[in-house]
Amino acid sequence: MGQVLESRDTAAPAAVHGDPLPRRAGRWLVRAFGPVNDVLSAVETGVAVQRPIVTGRRIAVDGPHDAADGGAVAALLSLVFAHYRQDRVLALDVASGQAPLARRFGAQARQSLVDIAREAPPDSFDAVEPLLSAVRDRLWLLPGSPGGRVGLDVRAYRKALLPLSRFFGVTVIRSGSGLPAELRDSVAADAHAHVLVAEETRDGVVGVGRILDRLVAADDSAPGRTVVVLVAPEVGTDPTYDLPGAVDLLRGDGIGVFRLGRDRHLSATSVIDPRRLARATHTTVTQVAAEVLRRSM
Repeated sequence: MGQVLESRDTAAPAAVHGDPLPRRAGRWLVRAFGPVNDVLSAVETGVAVQRPIVTGRRIAVDGPHDAADGGAVAALLSLVFAHYRQDRVLALDVASGQAPLARRFGAQARQSLVDIAREAPPDSFDAVEPLLSAVRDRLWLLPGSPGGRVGLDVRAYRKALLPLSRFFGVTVIRSGSGLPAELRDSVAADAHAHVLVAEETRDGVVGVGRILDRLVAADDSAPGRTVVVLVAPEVGTDPTYDLPGAVDLLRGDGIGVFRLGRDRHLSATSVIDPRRLARATHTTVTQVAAEVLRRSM
């Protein structure tokens, strides 16, 4: 994925690479002389992200706290889908606040889902495209409310999203704890799969557990459609907390679990430049995309 995720030439330059220089230099040696199995595994993951879809898939990205990590993971997943797939991808940001997807893409929204809900449902992609913000080839951005305010309700969300999402192969929906409970539950109920993002800490895992309890109460098949991404914290983890045990419990319930290390590029810059992400970030996010797409089917 390190070589294949493209970025627009007009994107703001990022000064920080996810991997330090010695690791990047070593990567070229690995590419030249590394095991063939590593290459085959990457190819197989890319093929899994490209799997055919009969009807558009809606993937909700949520978390126990409205941290920047959720916005970063939603943006990265959108970029992965847009790169590998030949159909359209919509990144929909219904989380209230600072519009993390727009910041991560370096894009400025034109309209919002609220604006689309005020009109008759669009009958073609050509009719709705002028309302969307193009991020790159096959990827568009749309906020839930104008200016990131909480102005979207359940009625408007369902009225606009369901007709809109049929024009896209994948719709990645960034949700968040700041939303009204009814709207947040509606986002989860209407999604084909769910990605929960949290810090790899006691509080993060407990928060994920609470969301899972709510999802299972509404639909006991939720674990089979859920992937958890645990992000390494900025400070060291609590040595007394049994994180491997917690991960095993989640996996035992049928939930997919991935661990994402800290990336210097994501931490130091706002606009994502895929060419500067750490190799481990590329690999993990592509694996998450393949797994969540599989579970959405």
